[in-house]
Amino acid sequence: MISIIFSSFEISNIFYLFITFIILYVSRYYYNYFTRLNPLPGPLPLPIFGNIHQKVGYEFNDWLVSLYKKYGDIFEVNLAGQRSIILCNTDLIEGMNIPSTKTKYPFRRYVVAEGFKEYGIDGTGIINNIDPKSWKYNRQFFNQAMMTPSFNYQAVEWTNELWCEMESYWNKLGENHELDLIKWMHRFSNDMIFRISTGERNNCITSYYYTLVPESDNLNEKEKEKVKESEKFIQSLEMLIRGAIYFFYFNRFMRHYVPFIRGKANSLLKNKDYMYDKLYKIIKKRRTEIENTPLDKPLRHDMLTSFITANTSRDINVVRNSDADADLLRPMTDKEILGNILDAMGGGTDTVANLFCFIVYHLGHHPEVVQRLRQEFDEVLGKDVTKSITFKDIDELHYCDAVIKEVYRHFPVIYSLGRVNIEKDSVGGFSWPEKTSFSILYCAIMKRKDYWTDPEKFDPDRFYKIEESDKYLLEKRHVKTTFSIFGGGIRICPGRKLAMIELKFLLASIYRKYDIEMVDPNAPLNYDSGILTVCKELLIKVKPR
Repeated sequence: MISIIFSSFEISNIFYLFITFIILYVSRYYYNYFTRLNPLPGPLPLPIFGNIHQKVGYEFNDWLVSLYKKYGDIFEVNLAGQRSIILCNTDLIEGMNIPSTKTKYPFRRYVVAEGFKEYGIDGTGIINNIDPKSWKYNRQFFNQAMMTPSFNYQAVEWTNELWCEMESYWNKLGENHELDLIKWMHRFSNDMIFRISTGERNNCITSYYYTLVPESDNLNEKEKEKVKESEKFIQSLEMLIRGAIYFFYFNRFMRHYVPFIRGKANSLLKNKDYMYDKLYKIIKKRRTEIENTPLDKPLRHDMLTSFITANTSRDINVVRNSDADADLLRPMTDKEILGNILDAMGGGTDTVANLFCFIVYHLGHHPEVVQRLRQEFDEVLGKDVTKSITFKDIDELHYCDAVIKEVYRHFPVIYSLGRVNIEKDSVGGFSWPEKTSFSILYCAIMKRKDYWTDPEKFDPDRFYKIEESDKYLLEKRHVKTTFSIFGGGIRICPGRKLAMIELKFLLASIYRKYDIEMVDPNAPLNYDSGILTVCKELLIKVKPR
């Protein structure tokens, strides 16, 4: 009896202790919230959850736009325990995208979030790098790989090779076959960036084709294994990129103890380990190849070779790092190389693939734009569809360029850009200390009526010879500050030329020869929004004109 009484007493004490802890935690949480510096309008956060529970029923970009409409040009949200100031007015972001190393906003974030560290996004490479010298060091090799004139011509040649390969498979499948365009485009863009970053082909397009046809049964076991591994790689990369949002949304407690979220986080970490192991093996293999290559034999030019040989006796880079800091004159570690290769693959796969699908969707609902595109293709490229497209041709496709930009304005893949100040600054009439986290909500800015003429209208002319037109007076005044497709400032995307080459080349190659039909023309665009806005499915039929 006594033991029962004592047990009940202990349970009761533990219960009251637990309740007391909860009350103290919640009280402290809201005390900090209501006494925070520069309180802004925004949804009331919950302890542990922040504001993420209020996103239910929305895609992430649509949720932020709904908050903009409710709270105005500057508001705040709390995600994974971090306060973020959302900016939706160009006056608020003045100075955040200047192309100078003296900017107060050189970083997308000041510290790498705890969740990102667990996910392996630890600041190596360039996208999440918060060390100025290290970022400059890595950025140099990206620029040498992607921004030189010789690379432009090589990129056109490789894009043509891949397109011919993909076109042959489409023709084999037949004009009545329903193609899920996003799956093809993921493989196209990954094949391209994989070759650029590693010097090798991943054969994603070929492998995907064999998953769709009965001829795959005739492959030998070795060929079947290649198909299986290639498909696993592209699906793993897609999962790796999209899974990052879980480690941004949810704090450590939720990822480790909330059942459904914990299970998803564990599967994402397992996938991350597979991808990292795969890429480390590629790096090790290339190191061995370079070590076994005679000194009098030149090495091939690709990003991986550039990274491995950087600041060594076999350095293939034209420009040497001249920074006086001895630490930046050292060779790259495998971890740094991995971070750069992941940045290249992540940045060069999803962005191009999804934007191309968004373009095709919009063209499917605007036949008059397709007609004008084809007129430009005939004028610039000629009517001989067997003639090869050159880099000079691509550079002259100005209306095509305008179409791409107008689609992006309506449906940006990267709808928000993070910025963090390294010095005290004034934004929105408030004085903010260093390390304040801001987010520029471009999906709202690019639809503002006070910046754009008829912002809901799909009209590529707003980007086409805008300087010669009086129709779009708003665009003339605001387009440089309100439109962002590749970011801005010193963090502008180093792969922007490659992206435009791929997009313009594919549009010209496809729409000159084929009609694209939506399987269901009345269906809304099937998309998902997390870290990026992505196309989930786009079923089309490709028929000769």
